[in-house]
Amino acid sequence: MEWQVLLLAMVVAFWVGALPFGYWIGRLRGVDVRKVGSGNIGATNVFRTLGAKAGLTVLFLDALKGWLPTFVVMRASQGDSFAGVLVGVSAIAGHLFSPFLGFKGGKGIATGLGALLALSPTLIAIVLPVWAVVFLLTRWVSLASIVAAALVPFVSAYLGLSPYATAILAVAAATVVWKHRANIRRILRGEEPKLMLRKRPPSLEQACVDLARQAVERIVLEGTRIEPNLAQLPRELRMPGSVFVAIYQDNEVRALMGSLTPEKPTRAHEIVYQAVRAAILDTRYPPIEAHELPTLRYVVYLVESYEPLGEVLQVDPQRDGVLVEWQGEHVALVPPLPDVRTPEEQIALAYARGGIPREASARVYRVRLQRLG
Repeated sequence: MEWQVLLLAMVVAFWVGALPFGYWIGRLRGVDVRKVGSGNIGATNVFRTLGAKAGLTVLFLDALKGWLPTFVVMRASQGDSFAGVLVGVSAIAGHLFSPFLGFKGGKGIATGLGALLALSPTLIAIVLPVWAVVFLLTRWVSLASIVAAALVPFVSAYLGLSPYATAILAVAAATVVWKHRANIRRILRGEEPKLMLRKRPPSLEQACVDLARQAVERIVLEGTRIEPNLAQLPRELRMPGSVFVAIYQDNEVRALMGSLTPEKPTRAHEIVYQAVRAAILDTRYPPIEAHELPTLRYVVYLVESYEPLGEVLQVDPQRDGVLVEWQGEHVALVPPLPDVRTPEEQIALAYARGGIPREASARVYRVRLQRLG
């Protein structure tokens, strides 16, 4: 194949790969998939957020983006694997860095599957069962995809594809693994969501912690906010209510934000809002940075009731939280803690955490909380 024709085919493949079917299908359903779940436009996130039909449709279309240009070039070049790899990788690059989405995109797994199927069905016959075994053992699509992608250049060399084609596949595989770096961090922490073919709603605790974690990771890593998918959340989070979000590091409070009165329409939105504020706006601590994310632990407190504290004895440190309001701000919340045994200790700790002079005229509230996380 002449290089001018090959170059044109690569450009066409890039733009075909750039078509963001997952994003468009989400938009047709009134959902921006970049703001829900993992924030990815690929089939797995669409499956989780919009259901199996939408997810399988995206899987087919994304695979088609890789298969079609690669298949055409393989036929036109009489099976030139080097030309096929260049065109297939161009389609994957378009999916990873789509101009339609500001040069952001998916992670390339389905598009790569289609491209490899056109390039070498034998390669897919070896790699796909490995993907399936890892997925069935762990239920982590991301881990299965990482293992399969890493295996591709080795299988390519084993099958005798040209060294140049194998080298390009190795670069593409490394890029796909790199695009999964956030998944790798969550896997190491045991927080990566598992894909269950029979979907079970998350527990209230899991849903609250996941919302807080995803909100913080998205704002720190990408500077954007997630949009809760209310249809898949417990009923308690679809109702209005106030919350506090605490972020811990090494068993110490790293950031904390919340309010006694809700500022958003649902508790789910309130968790996202307060988690973002805690991550970047809690003036008692520096903003959270990306390198800290793997070390953080999240606790969400749902406010059940509160009242101004009349007498110290009204507080039960084993059940109640204490909130101190000073200069018009809710500056310190002390939830029930195992090492705080008296109301006086709890109130003193609230003053200390808020940096409030003990003689200051501050208002103290008793807050009944439901701790999750």
